[in-house]
Amino acid sequence: MLRQPNIVVSSAGVFHAYHLARGVQAAGYLQRFITSVFNKYESGIDKSKITQIQLATVCAALIRLFPGTTGRLASYLIGDDIYDRLAANYVKEADIVHVFNNQGLQCLRVAKNNRAITVVSRSSAHPNVQAEILSLDVRENRLNRKINKLLIERHLAEYELADYIFVPSQFVWNTMLQEGVPEHKLRRVHLGFDPGRFYPGDKQDDVFRIMYAGGLSKQKGISYLLEAYKELDLPNSELLLVGDEYPDAKEIISTYKGLFRHIRFVPQEKLAHYYQQASVFVLPSLQDGFGMVVYEAAGCGIPLIITENVGADIRDEEDGFVVPIRDSKSIAAKLMYFYQNPQIARQMGLAARKYVRQFTWENYHSEIKGHYDEIWNGQLL
Repeated sequence: MLRQPNIVVSSAGVFHAYHLARGVQAAGYLQRFITSVFNKYESGIDKSKITQIQLATVCAALIRLFPGTTGRLASYLIGDDIYDRLAANYVKEADIVHVFNNQGLQCLRVAKNNRAITVVSRSSAHPNVQAEILSLDVRENRLNRKINKLLIERHLAEYELADYIFVPSQFVWNTMLQEGVPEHKLRRVHLGFDPGRFYPGDKQDDVFRIMYAGGLSKQKGISYLLEAYKELDLPNSELLLVGDEYPDAKEIISTYKGLFRHIRFVPQEKLAHYYQQASVFVLPSLQDGFGMVVYEAAGCGIPLIITENVGADIRDEEDGFVVPIRDSKSIAAKLMYFYQNPQIARQMGLAARKYVRQFTWENYHSEIKGHYDEIWNGQLL
């Protein structure tokens, strides 16, 4: 019988890291989960296997105090590097080291020196493609351009060291191939949602409510949704934006002041209520490796409008509509269709709910285990 692998998972942020660690532990492979600050309310992970590196979080928080977008970018460059260098002290005895992109270059180097298998999770488009897509909408100052260049170089160095790169969608997979990443390194893993938390509920009014959830940023294409809604001027309607406002989008959002209702933060346990009160969910991202909010909204039985660059397995014209990026007129046309055809909207919402129920976290855990087993057994045989 083959020996089971000892796996170290390392992530400075939340992302889907807790779900990954739970899946590795459920498989019986978790040696250590390294993170910045562990959320004590997360369950299913053996506390004795958790290592916290809080210094990196403190440093990153201080750096983000720098005004504008520079502070956030610099926190990724410096804070994640501090985290990575400290985390590298805890990966020396692992058989497989699994890091999140931009946070694991030193960990991967140590792992390679110890003949461990190296895995990187990348949740967005290839960084070169991401930069190209955003270049038309996001204007960078000289310092930001330099920081982004350094970040991309670190990303690419991680891909070189990685034996495998886990990606969450076909969209990300395609951008990786486009930029020359060898296909044999890629593994597709469907992320999930909790259908026990996100389910249909009774809508309490007759308002045609358009909902968006996520960071209010240029990358998320928020300006194109705002313009589409403004163009329609629909009676008895509301645009609800849920999420924090990013510095790069403040000027745009202020231009549409009074057009929408904004809720900065909603706890996960209360988010389903807002989905249930929506008539349609829109995610107009310029690039989004995996739109988890899309599955959450679909789980609540509402139809969807997403762009072609949102990494979610949604069926065009069955669960909603897939539109081009940067196309406010297409968004407006689909919104008007749902506004004028509420029965079809309800049918699409129910179809979406039925379809996405396959994408649970339990399914994700099963896929993760399958990939690890294939990788580990292939090396030993």
